[in-house]
Amino acid sequence: MLPPQTLRQVLPSVPRIPLRGPWYRAVNYDYLVGPPPGAPAGSPVQPLWAGGAARRGARFTPRAVTAGPGVAGSPAIDCLYLAEDQLTPLLEVTGAFRPLGSSIRFDFPPQVTMTVDGVLTEILDLTDIPTQAALGTTYQELTGLWAIQQADYLAGKAPMPPTQMLGEEAFNVGGIAGMRYPSSKNPQGVGIVVFTARLTSGQQTLRVSNQASGKLQQALP
Repeated sequence: MLPPQTLRQVLPSVPRIPLRGPWYRAVNYDYLVGPPPGAPAGSPVQPLWAGGAARRGARFTPRAVTAGPGVAGSPAIDCLYLAEDQLTPLLEVTGAFRPLGSSIRFDFPPQVTMTVDGVLTEILDLTDIPTQAALGTTYQELTGLWAIQQADYLAGKAPMPPTQMLGEEAFNVGGIAGMRYPSSKNPQGVGIVVFTARLTSGQQTLRVSNQASGKLQQALP
């Protein structure tokens, strides 16, 4: 990955693409029984809540850190993670790949899968080889381990994971609404990380696909 100062110069000129849904999302059931953390009491459930990734960190989302003595802090970047097929989001959120027919026991919390429809523009396509070359990255780096690197970074032992650094710099460009990337859990899968603060009404939209009487209803922006 190019260093941050070089990414700031390169990112504005990297080509961006439009995308059209449907996409797919998997959310832990426990997160859908009430409003998200920090929401006022009585707020509706938000199936498209984008604040969760920064609470723990994610592949393209630095973990938010509160500033303090000797700590610069890191602001939260609201990121919504989607996928282009139904299987990839489940593999991504459960954190493991279990081959069909495997006898290994595999337990994970109940998950709710949903279809998200809409239109996105100004998306960096990280599955595109010329785009990878322009950013100085590779498939291996984009799909590599990031959680251990994040732990070392937060402990002051290593730099920020390269994918998180890319996410931070892409968000700071301002005009980039998200990134399309290869899944690390599904070799055929493609994910999309959306910077919800960069969505512009009338140009981009995301909406949970549900019947009018359904309890899960939300649209962005």
